[in-house]
Amino acid sequence: MRDTHRMINYHDVFLRELKNRGYAPNTLKAYGASLDRFLKFRTETSFEPAERISRFLDTYEYQEARRIAWSAMRLFYDFVLNKPCPYTMEKVRPRHRLPSFLEKPDVLNILSKIKNPRHRLMISMLYGSGIRVGELVRLRIRDLDFPSLSIKIVNAKQNKDRITVFSEMQAKALKALVQGRDGTEYVFETMNRKPYARRTVQAVFDKAVKASGIQKHASCHTLRHSFATSLLGNGIDIRAIRDLLGHQSVKTTMIYLHVTEKTARRIRSPL
Repeated sequence: MRDTHRMINYHDVFLRELKNRGYAPNTLKAYGASLDRFLKFRTETSFEPAERISRFLDTYEYQEARRIAWSAMRLFYDFVLNKPCPYTMEKVRPRHRLPSFLEKPDVLNILSKIKNPRHRLMISMLYGSGIRVGELVRLRIRDLDFPSLSIKIVNAKQNKDRITVFSEMQAKALKALVQGRDGTEYVFETMNRKPYARRTVQAVFDKAVKASGIQKHASCHTLRHSFATSLLGNGIDIRAIRDLLGHQSVKTTMIYLHVTEKTARRIRSPL
């Protein structure tokens, strides 16, 4: 019973310290889960702290999950135990994956399968504005600027604000949706006047993709990639795209250059 109370106390203190320092909700969830798993971790033999952490990290199958768990350990020692983490993980070179994306006809095909106008508008915003699902469901009416066709994304990743765009076609539907409502309200609300859950938006998209018959793997985040590659293909400067996406460095945005260059070449097999 003592260990259970200690685990709950450590968990609560850790999450409080992360929240006070402005860490994102998703980070709190991931790091909190890693800490819980570590506190429950048991070995047959008693080990020094560094060895125990090493063996704990070895229980993860994938390197990305292992890296997240180690980051949680490092911050737990720093913020809660007030001492350096006894285990050091050497920086692992990340695997570079080219982002998947959809061509505009595919996106229009997917949108055509969504019968609910509000749901269709939500999915179209992911593509037409390049925003994340979490940003979409937190979007408030006051963040829409119709004269400039722009959106202010408040407290995005790294707690930064940024500006992105929406289309004239979306503006007409958005105006009808928010007319007469208070600026503090969420743009997209459920029947209970609550913001949509991210999982609900993802489920709408997944269902539409399945109905479209498109075989390419696609998620809501694929629409963000598609927004970027589409702008690059239309000649928009990569630094402007970086600002719209909210990337800290243009190097992050550069990956879309590789995607668009490969698409533009349309290299054919010699056979």
